[in-house]
Parts: sequence; structure tokens; C-alpha cells
Amino acid sequence: MCWERPKFGWVKCNVDAAIFSSQGKIGFGCVLRNSKGVFLTARCAGMAGNFGAREAEALGIWEALSWLKGLQFPCVIVETDCLLAFQALVEEFSGPNGFGLIIDECRDLAKSLGEVQFSFVRRSANLAAHFVARAIGSMSGPQE
Repeated sequence: MCWERPKFGWVKCNVDAAIFSSQGKIGFGCVLRNSKGVFLTARCAGMAGNFGAREAEALGIWEALSWLKGLQFPCVIVETDCLLAFQALVEEFSGPNGFGLIIDECRDLAKSLGEVQFSFVRRSANLAAHFVARAIGSMSGPQE
């Protein structure tokens, strides 16, 4: 499966997270492209802590949405390869645990951005964000 361009007037933000258990941190990667498939910008950031995969992916989506808010694109597709996070976002999942609270924050943040759609894609179509997320393992601080 390959990455697919968004429709005209939209941008697509691919998001992924990486867990660095031995370092006690997680990394996030975001890659933004326009409707022609042209690379616009990317960001990687990290956070200290020991998180499970679904929490790390949800935090990555929250980080991407926070970043996108500052970029002010009116129509954004946020694409993840984490099926659990995607399903929770689109099926109005809510829960009293950490994952549910992060998902609620993501939904609230998305509402403040304009038009946001969430999309699920297999890792093979999300490799750019995956590699950006892995880069934080050898860096400190957010990078754009």
C-alpha cells in the first residue's frame, strides 16, 4: 500500500509514535504534504515517560493537532497507522483511563482547527512519519 494524496484544498498529516523503553521516552513524528503530494514540513518531538503503544500513538496525534493549530490549515486529514486510536477517534470512544482522556483531548483540539478528518492507513503507507518519530531517539527537544 502506498501513501495517497488528499483531495484538492486539503493537506495530509501523517503521524506516528515510537517507544524508546530503555531511554524512558517516546517520540512523535508528523509529516505534512499538500494535495499534490508535495512535502510541506515535518516535526518530531519527544516526551519522557513509559507509555503503552496506544497511549503513545494517541499522544502523537495530540501533538500533531497542537502543531497543526499553529499552522492554520483549514482542511486537514490526520492519518495514523494505529487502528485503536483511529477507531477511538471516529467512534466517539471515551473512557476514564489515560487513553480515553487523551482521545477526548484530541477530539476537542480537532474541533478548534476547522475541518479535520481522521484516517487509518497501514504502516507501509506511513513510513515517512515512522522514520521521523524514530529520529527522536537520538535527539533532544522538538525539531521542525
